[in-house]
Amino acid sequence: MRLRLARSGPSGPFRLRRTAQAWEAVDGRGVLVARAPTRAETAAIARRLGGRRSPGEPPAPTSALARGTPFQLRVWKALRRIPAGETATYGELARRLGCGSPRAVGRAAGANPLMGLIPCHRLVGAAGIGGFAWGAAAKRRLLRAEAGRG
Repeated sequence: MRLRLARSGPSGPFRLRRTAQAWEAVDGRGVLVARAPTRAETAAIARRLGGRRSPGEPPAPTSALARGTPFQLRVWKALRRIPAGETATYGELARRLGCGSPRAVGRAAGANPLMGLIPCHRLVGAAGIGGFAWGAAAKRRLLRAEAGRG
């Protein structure tokens, strides 16, 4: 079954489609612009972020170029310091960075271009799970997998 919905995003209009494995966003030219991870991919990402990998799985990259504002780079660096299996709130990270704005931290985390290397899913709200580009369910799966519960 394939479901298509028309939406508009920062790069213009796109369609959402459901494949057997995942939701995908495709622009007007048919170019894939985003894809929600499958459960297996979520588990693999969590393993890699936690420093583990399956036999035969290539090692995760240890460096990459992330372009952002100086503040975004500070937030992304701080996110990498949160250990696998642990979380921090937007407010806690804002205080650590001396910026006083949990919303600014959330916006910077949301602009993270390297989810596999910058673990923005470890950032949570004071009263709930908080936002995540791939949705709250994927964020919960990543956190459970890192904590060894799923």
